[in-house]
Amino acid sequence: MRQAVPQLTPVVPGPSRFRVRVQLVVAGLRPYGWEIYDEEDGRPVRRSTSRFRSSAEGWQAGVAVLAQNDVPIAPSAHPGR
Repeated sequence: MRQAVPQLTPVVPGPSRFRVRVQLVVAGLRPYGWEIYDEEDGRPVRRSTSRFRSSAEGWQAGVAVLAQNDVPIAPSAHPGR
């Protein structure tokens, strides 16, 4: 007997509970970093490992990662979920 393969639900563009925030994180030539946070509880779910010269560069990089729709929620960010 053959099992039915479940259909994947496509990601629908629209409002998201995840947001990008750019902050000064270090001193020097590349002081900015981005983080993606969950707007429902304010906790970060992903942070950049790269640093950027301007907040605009950091913003563009963070938005690009968020647009990939593969923002993993770190296990430590949401204990009990």
